[in-house]
Amino acid sequence: METKISSKGQIVIPKHIREAMKLKTGSTLMIFSSENKIVLMPKPADALHELVNVGKEMPLRNIRREIKEE
Repeated sequence: METKISSKGQIVIPKHIREAMKLKTGSTLMIFSSENKIVLMPKPADALHELVNVGKEMPLRNIRREIKEE
């Protein structure tokens, strides 16, 4: 499946994915990059806990690079 980036930097999430993830208009998503990937996920009630879990899958060198870039 493919999607394009608009001139405003927007992307379309296909309907079947929005439905499967129970995303509605105004839903908040978290976005981050890991290596050569962009990851979107619904913002959980406990965002810090969820980020820690995602961070466990990311190589330490990438975490350090992300921190330095900020």
